[in-house]
Amino acid sequence: MDGESSLEADRRYLSACLDLARLGEGETSPNPMVGALLVKQGRLLGQGYHRRAGDRHAEVEALESAKSAAKGCTLYVNLEPCVHHGRTPPCADAIIQAGVAEVVASMADPDPRVNGRGFRKLEEAGVKVRCGILQEEARRFNEKFVKFVTAGLPFVTLKAAMTLDGRIAAASGESQWITAEAARLEAHRLRYQNDAILVGINTVLADDPLLTVRHGAGKPLLRAVLDSRLRLPPQARLLGNADGGRTVIYTGREALRSLRAKRVQREGVEVVEVDGKPGELSWAPILADLARRQVAGVLVEGGGRVLGSALAAGIADRFALFVAPRILGERGRAVFAGLAGETLADSLSVRDWACRSVGPDLLVEGYFSSPAGSVD
Repeated sequence: MDGESSLEADRRYLSACLDLARLGEGETSPNPMVGALLVKQGRLLGQGYHRRAGDRHAEVEALESAKSAAKGCTLYVNLEPCVHHGRTPPCADAIIQAGVAEVVASMADPDPRVNGRGFRKLEEAGVKVRCGILQEEARRFNEKFVKFVTAGLPFVTLKAAMTLDGRIAAASGESQWITAEAARLEAHRLRYQNDAILVGINTVLADDPLLTVRHGAGKPLLRAVLDSRLRLPPQARLLGNADGGRTVIYTGREALRSLRAKRVQREGVEVVEVDGKPGELSWAPILADLARRQVAGVLVEGGGRVLGSALAAGIADRFALFVAPRILGERGRAVFAGLAGETLADSLSVRDWACRSVGPDLLVEGYFSSPAGSVD
């Protein structure tokens, strides 16, 4: 563009890479979302994005779209090109072979298999490399991937639908529906962005949820239930397999040895023993098990005891709270049950929060100030 500086052009192209990468949202995990552009003398000659795990990477798709015109181009990409053999060959090799002159990336790939090696290989082959433009935006954009490859744990988002006074259900347990249809559809979009949904047994007993996704192609998610005494009823709808999703139940040692465990396992559900006090389960082995299952992002949907326990344990990274224009009063069930702060000094701080309207409701989103395994 006339009058545009080189830095402004770099920012514009890398911002476009992020927009392109978002087309793969919900499909690439545990891989990152990546978009790539090939540009020469202000002309866009090729583009691509990582569509789903196992498919061609964004850089290769962009090179294939440009064909021989890729020679001498500048490749813009939001993440360092890979240099290792996974389900696809290294992107750095393809870039070198295509004769790309320069690579401009937003951030290094924190995956220990890459972590600067891709840049070094490109530079050794004579490709100019620049990195760091829109770095914070790129890191936040792939926050689930970043935490997964650096901490070896899933990125944890707490989600709830509540009233203005922080109640997720009436005293009777009735909660359907606190928010309107638009908020419920947005909640399914949040599910789609993650790999697993986690709830407590009280939510299953009260609502009998399917825990599926009504967004996009309706991808199957891992359904995780915290059920220390294995109270899951045999007719629970989440025991079905209509969407191809799997169900795992986390329970205590005594319950695992019971006849109830054998009944649940006959339904095709995996039952996993977790340490903890009677009636409680420890978060650390649960998150470790989810990571072993390649879950990079988990959406914790409650109920109040589970959400409160996650906060108390310091394992939550982010929150998404749908707030309805209703007031239930003190007998309603609290969104974060069990937290026992006595003074303001005991309160939990949040950062980078924002709110927006979703139909007649509000969605308040943000980050907890010091979660375990934070991407900061």
